[in-house]
Amino acid sequence: MMKRMLCIWLPDWPPSEMDLFEASAALEVLAGQCERFSPVVGIEPAAVPDSLMLDVTGLTHLFGGEVALMEKIVGHFQRRELAVRVSIADTLGAAWAIAHFYRPSSCHLIPPGQTVDALQPLPIRALRLPEETVDRLRQLGIGRIGQLEALPRREITSRLGPELIRRWDQAIGHLAEPVRAHRPPPEFQADWSPEHPTTRRETIEAAIEQLVARIARQLLARGQGVLRMTCRLEWERGTEALREAASGDLHSTLTVGLFEPTASAGHLVALLQMQWDRLRLPGPISSLSIAAASTAPLILRQREMFACRGDAARRPSRHIAGLIDRLSSRLGRRSVLHAKLLSDAQPERAYRYEPLVGGPRRRRVRRPELPPRPLRLLPRPLALTATSTTSAGPPLEFRAYGEEHCLAESWGPERIETGWWRGRTIGRDYYQIATTTGRRFWLFCSLRDGRWFLHGVF
Repeated sequence: MMKRMLCIWLPDWPPSEMDLFEASAALEVLAGQCERFSPVVGIEPAAVPDSLMLDVTGLTHLFGGEVALMEKIVGHFQRRELAVRVSIADTLGAAWAIAHFYRPSSCHLIPPGQTVDALQPLPIRALRLPEETVDRLRQLGIGRIGQLEALPRREITSRLGPELIRRWDQAIGHLAEPVRAHRPPPEFQADWSPEHPTTRRETIEAAIEQLVARIARQLLARGQGVLRMTCRLEWERGTEALREAASGDLHSTLTVGLFEPTASAGHLVALLQMQWDRLRLPGPISSLSIAAASTAPLILRQREMFACRGDAARRPSRHIAGLIDRLSSRLGRRSVLHAKLLSDAQPERAYRYEPLVGGPRRRRVRRPELPPRPLRLLPRPLALTATSTTSAGPPLEFRAYGEEHCLAESWGPERIETGWWRGRTIGRDYYQIATTTGRRFWLFCSLRDGRWFLHGVF
């Protein structure tokens, strides 16, 4: 039987209000909902995935044909206010290329055996190649997939590496590329099904405690701790649940992320309880499943009688980690943040805020020594009125915040310039200054026009 692959591309993914972690988790949910169309659903392996891949071989007749299946999928996403483009072809690579690069339309069907002809007019980027390979091909005058047929395969490999040939062969069916299921079975999972579907919250809470305790024992035996736990509740079809079924949501999922791995059943239950208290039950629960979706080795620390002050400052205490977990579960991940330093010369672009829990594990890295930076950085540099200046160095007197300030001592300059690729370049000479009243400021002089600005306060 000839393979038939389906690609669902979400052009506007990820939504602007989501960070990468939230977008990845939301895409996992969408992939799970698409299992009604195929038992094999995968997520595009990319740094920022925006496509779902389905193996629909031998399944399309169950939905009234390939066109009907694509229309059902488009309708499924439209009910969630998500725009998609869907394609079916003989190979995974061809389905991806056609969904992304064919003329704007919600559905594209490439009949069996016509993959090569369909790919020929598409741009070379449709083969999912690295940007450097696409740039080199463009320099050689190759912009379409059909132009590859005129090139000797041996020379392509020697000049451009094996990736181009591999992607080309995958797209035209000379090299197999199966769909990798997005959801491998979790290693630590516990399930519960009541004898009769129930809405009694006390019964459900008791089941949650028992399942979490069971998973915690398994984790402790393996020296593992939870970083992300999910609780999936399946609803019985009822009056209100049937309306939910029209959109495909006959379940709810509670997810908690943790700052540090833990196998404490009490702590995990408390975090789940915070989300459980806010959940409205649309109908009786028919089954309950709890899984440790992400784990890591437990951090075991021996207590010290005389702990060094520096050691305590370098790592958060268990109480602080627990507080971070509770605040994130109660307020949401996006409300408990930390500043991450970035490699950028421009101070206002040298950091970004990220959630403390649920993101990738933080590695301690050795950062280069930098000149002292102010504790408070203004959102936008404040223009100063310099009333007394010198030919070199900061102003002797300036006005800021409605007050006159007189220079007592200064350190600098520290020159900061941005690269040409930013478009409008930025050049600044920064000075640390101390005033006669004991204030300390971080000023800079714009190299473009010689104006002075206040950027930080020590």
